[in-house]
Amino acid sequence: MATYNLIITDVTQYGNSYYGIRYCVAGWDIDRKRMIRPEPPEANAAVELSRFWDSKYVGPGKLFEVGNVVQLELRSAPNNFPFPHATEDRMFLANEPHGKSRKLALVDVAAAVRAGISASLQASFGQQLVRKQNRKSFIPANTKTNSLDAIEVLPADIHFFENVDGNKRKLRALIDQDGVEYDFSVPAEAAKARGADGLNLDVKNSSRVHVRLGLSRPMASDPHSCATQINGVYCL
Repeated sequence: MATYNLIITDVTQYGNSYYGIRYCVAGWDIDRKRMIRPEPPEANAAVELSRFWDSKYVGPGKLFEVGNVVQLELRSAPNNFPFPHATEDRMFLANEPHGKSRKLALVDVAAAVRAGISASLQASFGQQLVRKQNRKSFIPANTKTNSLDAIEVLPADIHFFENVDGNKRKLRALIDQDGVEYDFSVPAEAAKARGADGLNLDVKNSSRVHVRLGLSRPMASDPHSCATQINGVYCL
């Protein structure tokens, strides 16, 4: 068990009609200068739903909100937690003291995590990123590298759009890196609430865009890949 002082940087939202809305959170470890993913105390590698938080802990005014500076008691994840996510996974101890001290503006969050920003998508995730012909990208499952990263791009190099499938609208983003486009899903909670049009307006009015990057866990349909995704968007 150890004490972690984290700036909450990433809050992603998932859900369906079966189990409702759940969240994944991550933050910058102020002391160790690295990303950490606190997981619920009951997290079990074999039960995917157990690894997500519910709204008791996540949201405005709660422990896990982007910009919050929190102190948590965490322990190492079990040995059966798979990489690359195991690099940052830590287990939350529900009965130990925890709390938040203050909330930072997004510009201050971006400044605080500068040591964790990669120079480009190609350099992200320990240079293990694989781009497919359809512009989507992934990290091979079980790769011993980080599962959380960040880049900063110019407003002209990022564009948000929505894929419509029946009554479902899925937020996505295109990022251009030296003439090569990458297509990402965007489960970031605040970005989903803002929507593609709102995000594109925010991007247009910014001087740079700080993009939080993450990975999905392998899916049954593709058990050998961890798809890249956008965990947060800070228009600065």
